Amino acid sequence: MSKNYVEIEGVHHVAYRCRDAEQTRWFYEDVLGLKLAAAMSFDHVSGTDKEMKYMHIFFEMSDGNYIAFFDDPHNAPSDFFKDMNGFDSHVAVQVNSMIDLDKVKEQLIAVGWKSFIIDHEFVTSLYIFDPNGIQLEFTCRAKDHDQIMEEDANKAHQELEQWTKETRNLKLDKFGNEALDLREKT
Repeated sequence: MSKNYVEIEGVHHVAYRCRDAEQTRWFYEDVLGLKLAAAMSFDHVSGTDKEMKYMHIFFEMSDGNYIAFFDDPHNAPSDFFKDMNGFDSHVAVQVNSMIDLDKVKEQLIAVGWKSFIIDHEFVTSLYIFDPNGIQLEFTCRAKDHDQIMEEDANKAHQELEQWTKETRNLKLDKFGNEALDLREKT
């Protein structure tokens, strides 16, 4: 059965909560060099009559895509801005070369920001936490990146099927049947 899917062109933006718009601006614009593309102050939740004061800021990357933040001090939990586990949430952005990855590291060192590097074989990644606890991953593709990804794509369904067999019972016990069988509802 053939489906007629809409082509998804790319990511326009990802958005996160930030502790402070100016602190976030400093980090993304002054330290990382992204362009502050928009800073919009609102007094209502978009599309509703609900009153709420917040700011929405956008930083533009060289490909025209954005990373965005909401500064909502009235509703942000005080304990929210802790370093997040990268498995829960992280943003991976790409640089063109290992020289560029080293430049990012130097920019961070200049302001005393901690980072670490991992060679994942298909990419080399530099990891940091931004001022809001969000893990950022700066990646540089390996020379054989496309070949590695193609090889992985060729076995992806088989790997996923095996993983599902190995973990399904644990997940059923932990999350219940309704949470795992969304395919039945489509």
